[in-house]
Amino acid sequence: MTKPLLLTAFCLFSSSLYASPNCDRLAKIADDNGAIYGTKYSYTVKGPQGYRSYFHTAPSEQCKIKNVFIIPKDSVIAYQEFKNENELWLYVMYIGKNGVDTEGWVKAKDFKVSGRISPD
Repeated sequence: MTKPLLLTAFCLFSSSLYASPNCDRLAKIADDNGAIYGTKYSYTVKGPQGYRSYFHTAPSEQCKIKNVFIIPKDSVIAYQEFKNENELWLYVMYIGKNGVDTEGWVKAKDFKVSGRISPD
């Protein structure tokens, strides 16, 4: 399943629980207009112990998913970036220790580049 399909499915599933129709529209706009990274870089959550970087259904604080977050030293792969609300956002995938992956938008300021995945 491709990223746009996963994001759309995620937004449709979560829209009644977490997101407004505005989040669904913004997710589509960001997906169509964001800068694509491919799989070039991995990122690590930065911050003090106890810090949480929350996932969002779209690149907006209004689209925050309650109880879906990662913590310092967790690593993600970033696929795309988009600027909204004077904030740079990353579309990322996190693979948990149980093998389950979580995708969504996170605030870029919560992360630092930790490695390069592809040679380009």
